[in-house]
Order: sequence, then structure tokens, then C-alpha cells
Amino acid sequence: MQLEDLRQSWLNPPEPVAPINSVQLETLLANRPGLVDKMRRSALWETGFTAMLVVVSPFAFFMVETLIYRVYAVIMLALGLGLLYYYYRMLVMLNRMRLVEGNVRGHLKQLAAGLRAMLRFYYRLTLAAGPAVMLLNFGYFVGRELARPTPFRWKLLFIVGGVFLVFGVLLQLLAVYGTRWYVQRLYGQHLDRLEANLAELDEPTN
Repeated sequence: MQLEDLRQSWLNPPEPVAPINSVQLETLLANRPGLVDKMRRSALWETGFTAMLVVVSPFAFFMVETLIYRVYAVIMLALGLGLLYYYYRMLVMLNRMRLVEGNVRGHLKQLAAGLRAMLRFYYRLTLAAGPAVMLLNFGYFVGRELARPTPFRWKLLFIVGGVFLVFGVLLQLLAVYGTRWYVQRLYGQHLDRLEANLAELDEPTN
């Protein structure tokens, strides 16, 4: 059966992908810079805001005395440094999209897929931040209760835990829809248009 399939593949080779004609290429190259530049501007604004957080975080650490706020300052610094590297990678990818290389269609499809993966990572990171903050706050409250010389207040613990749970669910719902809208507005809609243009080039021409 395999030999028969191999013989048929030699007798009927796959049809080559239709090359991009001049009109399609001009249309793609005319639309691409505007879409990429809009995403690049958004990434630059976010990079600037993140850099400001990184600069402020060490000052916040020494200005506050409460332990939980100092922990927040350290988390902000670590998260900010990680996001700076994330935006650096994104800007490199967007700059590569502005360049015309040999296989325009394949080049842009590969970069668009990479950018889409980065946006998914950002979305998941944002969704994970909410539960992490709630657990950190609840753990800090439990630690303070354990440090008290008086008996542990179990009733208060359940009340505070319920408040954190309700607030955490509401915060997570806000993060799901808010982050989705935010990412779509800054990057997703432009990436959708770029991928739609590439999909049109994949369609066979009559």
C-alpha cells in the first residue's frame, strides 16, 4: 500500500503554491507597515510604562515599612524586568515584520504566529496574577494571625477567606474580559488584519 502511495505521489506531484503576483504583493506591502507600526507604537508605550515601574519599585521598597508592601515592591521589580525583556522580544519581532525578506508570505506568517504566541503568554500571565495576589494577601493575613499571642480567630479567618474568594472571583472575571479587550485593541485587531491579508494570498487565483 505504501509503495502504491509513493508511486501515485510521483505520478501526481502536489500542486505548487501559487506565487504572489505584483498586485497582491503591492497590496500586502502597502497595508503591512501601517498595521505593524500601530502595534509597535503600543509596544513602545507599554515598554515606557513598564520601565517607569521598574525605576519606582526600589524607591517604594525603602519608603514603606509594612512587610506585605515591600513584598509587592519586589514582585513589581521582578515582573517589570521580565516584561521589559518580553517587550524587547516583541519589538524585535515587529521590526522584522517591517523588513522585506525573500519569501514575504512565509516570513510574515512565521512572525505573525510568533507574535500571536507572545500575546497568548501575556494573556495567561495576566490571568495568573490575580489568584497569586489573592493567595499572597491571604497568606499574609494568616501569618499575622499566627504571630498573635492570643488564640487563633478561626471565625475571622473564614470570613476573611470568603471575602478574598468573592473579591478574587470578581477580579478574575474583570481580568478575563478586560485583558482580552485590551490586548485585542492594542495588538489583536491589527494582527487579525495582517493574517487576513496573508490568508487572501494563500487562496488560489483564477
